[in-house]
Amino acid sequence: MELHEDQAEHVGPEFDLARQACREAIVESPALHYLAHYSSGVFDFGIDALGDPAAAPDALPGGTRREELKRLGRHLTFQVATLDRALQEVRTGRLIRTVLHTEEGALFCDSVVPSEHVVGLVLDHAGTGPLFGHPAVDEADRAVAGLATRLRRQLSLGSLNPGGWESADQVTPLPVLDEGAQPHVTVGEGPLTACLAAVRSQDLHLVAHVVAGEVLAMVDCLGDPSLAPFFNQITVDARRRFYHGFVGELGTLTTKLNRAVSPVVGGLMERLVLDVEMGAIYYYRLRAGEYLVGVTIDQSRVRAADDRMSALAQELTPLGP
Repeated sequence: MELHEDQAEHVGPEFDLARQACREAIVESPALHYLAHYSSGVFDFGIDALGDPAAAPDALPGGTRREELKRLGRHLTFQVATLDRALQEVRTGRLIRTVLHTEEGALFCDSVVPSEHVVGLVLDHAGTGPLFGHPAVDEADRAVAGLATRLRRQLSLGSLNPGGWESADQVTPLPVLDEGAQPHVTVGEGPLTACLAAVRSQDLHLVAHVVAGEVLAMVDCLGDPSLAPFFNQITVDARRRFYHGFVGELGTLTTKLNRAVSPVVGGLMERLVLDVEMGAIYYYRLRAGEYLVGVTIDQSRVRAADDRMSALAQELTPLGP
């Protein structure tokens, strides 16, 4: 595999270990087409298997796909920092992994430590889409998450388990303290029955259905006794209020991100994952102006909750145009 490498003028030998780790990640994962490293939103270096020719000597600056990816990475790390601040209110930790999954590929932004990020790209030309299985996207996602963990180990830091990949096959059931506990319904319109069936204390703790910015259904099991340890810094009602407001705004945020990502990755944004230290928030597009949002507050169950959201989205995806 022939790899192309690019680095900023400020990069010296102190980045050698990080560059080697990025290079190994692309070699080990053929699904991963591009990796870049950013410090405080500044591009440090990039390694890719895009196969694009080098820019001609007389070419205008900034016109290549690699230059577009550099700009997109800067924009994405800025957006991640903004989202990180917004999500602090709900006390689930820092934003450690962001997945922007379109019809034609996916972009990943994983945090190593605050202000240090790796950005990865996969171009999934199979066109499977997030609702019908996406092995190439999953492989690249796992590779970027593993890279972030490897870079943390270089700093003698432990894993944050981005994506829940490390625990996906090792999760044991939570203790059921109240088999009769019923989900809480904040808003009860739309596909309420399907949302109620999807929510459970084992993994997917909240589901909402939004149309034209209005939350038509929102149900959760945040008050389940088995989840009590997750609420020693914030009340259940406070989390419900936050999520009710956030899910209604998520469509506008996703539209803005789509405008930035689509020219480079291609296609509409169909899935967005905001993975924090304690769980994740999932966005799944159903059709124009209509989407689902899911939440888990347990990091070990991020993968299982994502799969459950994918199944619910597939169930509710309208047939035809």
